[in-house]
Amino acid sequence: MPGRQRLVERMLYERDHRIQHSLFYWTQIFMSYNSNHMEGSTLTAEQTAQIYETGRFLADKSGEQISIDDAVETANHFDAFNYILDHADDPVDERMVRELHTILKRGTSDSRSGWKNVGGYKTHDNEITQILGVTSVKTAPAGMVPQLMEEVFDAYARLDDNPVRIAQCHWMFEKVHPFSDGNGRVGRLVMFKECLRLDTVPPLIRDERHNQYTRGLDLFPQEPGWLVDLILSERDAYQRQFIEHMAAGEIHYSYNDAWKPEAHRDELEQAEEFERRIADQWRDDSTDDLFGMYGMGHGADDPKTL
Repeated sequence: MPGRQRLVERMLYERDHRIQHSLFYWTQIFMSYNSNHMEGSTLTAEQTAQIYETGRFLADKSGEQISIDDAVETANHFDAFNYILDHADDPVDERMVRELHTILKRGTSDSRSGWKNVGGYKTHDNEITQILGVTSVKTAPAGMVPQLMEEVFDAYARLDDNPVRIAQCHWMFEKVHPFSDGNGRVGRLVMFKECLRLDTVPPLIRDERHNQYTRGLDLFPQEPGWLVDLILSERDAYQRQFIEHMAAGEIHYSYNDAWKPEAHRDELEQAEEFERRIADQWRDDSTDDLFGMYGMGHGADDPKTL
């Protein structure tokens, strides 16, 4: 319709004109807060907003201890989000995902750890777990990452506004888990960016849905509804609380939220085959040992997983 903007154009305008409390402003803050909090960040939403506005934050209570990495990665996430806005219409490829990882991890302790290989693919195997749960999702062995990521990029190149395919592409990225750490944040940024490219409603996955989200990744593609419906629910929330609340009638977008498993048999069978190839290469170690339980690869020194 005349007068309506693409969502990415709206946010670029608000960013470049430094419009406070805008759609861009709140998306930046709440995506950084939620995505980092899912990885164990201790910063509050208010502290995240303070970092965005001033580059500093106040302790919520006397004696509060904050990880330097939590603050650095919060600020870095703002830069990574700006990057996906600037490159929303570019294809997802190795250069892009590695640049996002570099931005996210710049100046962190990981960037000073040689084996973490910041900005490059992982050199050690890792898993996805719930930090306080027992769900363990085996990811691609490090040696398979370059080959499998080309399949991920090809899937994104063929993506359309289809809820199953959006979930499938995100699941493929997380199933490969191409980096030593930061995979969830990079993967969610890529999914958001691709929805911007398609001019459809993007998901801003909230920390309160963390357990359902991790379970959805675990059960896909055999039980696709867990992940597909979770992402649709978060897209509904973003449409209602962000787009229609802050820019009602001003954004041009599509939103296909209808799906049936039987209509996507081919995609789900392809995902099962993708998963089998990864499983065939995995070591036979039990997933209930210390490394498996906490999602650490060989030699890992922290329990962050997504």
